[in-house]
Amino acid sequence: MSLAKYNSKRNFEETPEPKGIVEKSKVPVFVIQRHEATRLHYDLRLELGGVLKSWAVPKGPTLYPQDKRLAVLVEDHPVSYVKFKGSIQEGNYGAGKIEIWDSGTFYFVDEKSNQISEEAAKKWFNSGQLKFRLNGKKLKGEFALVQLKKDETGKSWLLIKHKDEYATSTPYNSENYIKEQTSNKPITLKEQTKSSIPVSGDSPYKIGKKEVPLTNLNKVYWPDEGYTKGDMIRYYESVSKFILPYLKNRPLSLKRNPNGITEEGFFHKDAGENAPSWMKVENIYSDSSHKTIHYLVCNDLPSLVYVANLGCIEMNPWNSRVGALDNPDYLVIDLDPADENTFDQVIEAANVVHDIFAKNGTDTYCKTSGSSGLHIYIPMGAKYSYEQVKEFGHIIAMMVVEQIPAFTTIERPLNKRKGRMYIDFLQNRQGQTLASAYSIRPKPGATVSTPLEWKEVKKGLHPSQFTIKNTISRFEKKGDLFEGVLKKGIDLNRFLKTLG
Repeated sequence: MSLAKYNSKRNFEETPEPKGIVEKSKVPVFVIQRHEATRLHYDLRLELGGVLKSWAVPKGPTLYPQDKRLAVLVEDHPVSYVKFKGSIQEGNYGAGKIEIWDSGTFYFVDEKSNQISEEAAKKWFNSGQLKFRLNGKKLKGEFALVQLKKDETGKSWLLIKHKDEYATSTPYNSENYIKEQTSNKPITLKEQTKSSIPVSGDSPYKIGKKEVPLTNLNKVYWPDEGYTKGDMIRYYESVSKFILPYLKNRPLSLKRNPNGITEEGFFHKDAGENAPSWMKVENIYSDSSHKTIHYLVCNDLPSLVYVANLGCIEMNPWNSRVGALDNPDYLVIDLDPADENTFDQVIEAANVVHDIFAKNGTDTYCKTSGSSGLHIYIPMGAKYSYEQVKEFGHIIAMMVVEQIPAFTTIERPLNKRKGRMYIDFLQNRQGQTLASAYSIRPKPGATVSTPLEWKEVKKGLHPSQFTIKNTISRFEKKGDLFEGVLKKGIDLNRFLKTLG
């Protein structure tokens, strides 16, 4: 039992939360806190081994035995956290209002409801289940926590109420048992997005005559943050005016993560066969597969919601559009750092690319990858073939390596990179895709591939700073910083002459 992770996530000069110290109370205690964070949820905390074992319960606890509630295991908290209530300032981990919904004493029990020792409870916990009897103000009687074996991370559990004298015979809603209702609640993710997507459940989404069935909206896609599939779809609805220009008339390579970021996910290119009749599909023959692939094309909001509902956390469009599939609209330089590279080195490489083009009066556009690197786009205006654009990218990549050879390379095989950043120009081949500007990535924190101003590409920048929680207001304030990518492209011959 350790509080190292708890302490590492918090700046105690800015948060009112207690510092993590391992300590035991005379009688085991529990607390259930109502947490108005990015998304409203409840936190169940049980004392064990001098810490509070903690689970985030998105839909809150229940006294109804038939209603099994998802409980996501999070970092251990200090025992003193049972008394914590108040507001955590924006910008800190877990920002939002926390109130004590219920608290009291409890003890662990075995399968026969007999009280057991702490050491025995630890063994039960390690085996993936805990049974306990609560003596709170709202919650009383026996409960169980059971780990879902299909979740390899071990974080997904079910909170279950046992049938006893305290169980209810009808569904139970924790929100009906709040002592105080205040009007100064922090803005939730749903409120921030101003979305018409429902919070949970399965229901259709209608725009005009187009209808999209929505499923599993309350499935947790980001366990550490508690973000759900519904949160993801609401984000895409809110940024549709920004992202759709970069998806319109472009075949999509679908990367599906139907169970969230804890699983690898899979690519699903040939998805057009099952698309609704109103959605655009582009049929493209694949030489490598020796068959025609039916690509989805995302031209409007219903199409975007449909693709997101398939479990596509990220949007991966082609570099070229229907009608000119052999001619990419832009060149992409993908800065792909090795584990040995610092992000300051990624920033330095990005500015080298910027300077190469700036010296020739050419505008370039930078965005975070949403993962570990940066992407730099140069408008080509669909005037050149993929082969021409790729070879142009090769020249630029060699120029970058020539200027900063100590930590960059154009060697693609991992064993030849030797800890150096890969200046990837091969993303400029037909059918290769990268996450679009404004796309979410299936990464911790729900990061977003975010367009940048070049003055922002400096020390201190990192892709993890841009998430579904804070980017919507940024986009509304700054507008579309990437719009130049789709405008008139460069004169390639003229540019090459200036390089000599």
